[in-house]
Amino acid sequence: MRRKGAHAIIGHRAARVPVQSMSSVSDIHDSNCMIVVGAGVAGLAAARRLRRAGKRVLVLEQADMVGGRVQTAMIAGCQYELGAEFLASFYTRTLALIAELGLNHELRPIPSRAAVFRAGRLHTLWPNPRVALTRLIRTRNKLSLSYLVGSLMRHNGLLDLQRFARAYPIDDTDVSTYAARHLSDELLEYVLQPALSGIFYWTPERTSRALLLIVLRAGLSRPTGLQLLTLRKGLNQLPQAMAHDLDVRQAVRVRAVERYSHGFLVRTSGGAAPTELRCAGVVVATTAAVVPQLCPWLDADRLEFFRAVRYSRTAQLTVGAANLPQSHYGLLFPRRETPFLASATLQGVKNPHSSPPGREAFCLHMSGPAANALHELDNDRLAALMLSELRRLLPAYYPGDPLFRQVSRWPEALPEFDVGHFARLQHFAEGAIELPGLTFAGDYVGGPFIEGAIVSGEQAAERLLQL
Repeated sequence: MRRKGAHAIIGHRAARVPVQSMSSVSDIHDSNCMIVVGAGVAGLAAARRLRRAGKRVLVLEQADMVGGRVQTAMIAGCQYELGAEFLASFYTRTLALIAELGLNHELRPIPSRAAVFRAGRLHTLWPNPRVALTRLIRTRNKLSLSYLVGSLMRHNGLLDLQRFARAYPIDDTDVSTYAARHLSDELLEYVLQPALSGIFYWTPERTSRALLLIVLRAGLSRPTGLQLLTLRKGLNQLPQAMAHDLDVRQAVRVRAVERYSHGFLVRTSGGAAPTELRCAGVVVATTAAVVPQLCPWLDADRLEFFRAVRYSRTAQLTVGAANLPQSHYGLLFPRRETPFLASATLQGVKNPHSSPPGREAFCLHMSGPAANALHELDNDRLAALMLSELRRLLPAYYPGDPLFRQVSRWPEALPEFDVGHFARLQHFAEGAIELPGLTFAGDYVGGPFIEGAIVSGEQAAERLLQL
């Protein structure tokens, strides 16, 4: 089984996650036991909900750490994120969970200054109504923003961040076509496309307008606008805390999930778990691509649901730098300015205490199309290309001779919410995919961010409890 958010990290290891000491393997053959496959935040959320209901829960994770695509790394004293970069103020369930875990004192606001590069300049892009003041696009093209506002008002009842399937009636066109009909080319290429590419590694042509409207509604739901947040020791503090008092078996590969007369049989290899586990119910909290490998006995319609999910790809270059400009946390690069770079983040701006004085980790993220086209390049050539492009575009941010340099690759960065995916989610919500005792969780179901993964895990556990 390929673990959720599998990636290759060159030159360092992410911090190992301490979890509760494992019980002996002889006591887990229990017909009332629930098994969760995958210890990303979706799987951990499901396990916590099941245990709160009084169930005995075992979590199986192929990696030697929990968190999936929520990982925090440290190199040369500099802390930085691998995968998810931030929390958002509209992550209501995630923030409630942080409070439940006693982590509120660890929350830190991130300066909400993002900038889009255009023609040699960085233009601040506020995540609030002040966006109308930007000089990034011409005044006449800002008028099309009013159409977006009108769309949000017209479809407000369908735009539920915790129930994505409700938006299936407006899953009818991609963002590029939608912009060509109702907005402007400039708004598409210098506002919408850089945001989609820089956050999700998607293209507008592979993004449903339903996703765009859901995210815009969530981001603009507060008069003060969107606030970005992090945790003092990195976002991996969250899955670490979620896993703290759960029975998590790491370095365990799940090979198959099979039905039998009294429940399910989970076949494994490696780690502190037997090779066959019998249980009453299973939550599969992996990427969608893994499900057909684990459950090839599912019927064709069910298997097609998972096979239809596509993932964006990216590569991250992290360099150690000194004396970089500190005016912005995130930089977004339109495809009309560069085919290679999607975004960059300054970890020292995000969290001033994450690095020693005089140095910080600077992360460059490759665009999805470039990562797909160049995935066979070795790490040295990939890093050289990204740094060369940064030097061409923004020489003030070029780190010169980096203090360190690391490449991370994410072949399954985030699930694409393309046209048709919301209709598939409606099919899922109607109960056409899951079976009694077998539920599924992940950001491909709940939404392509931490909030979606957590909500999907808790909802999958609730469905399992209805046995």
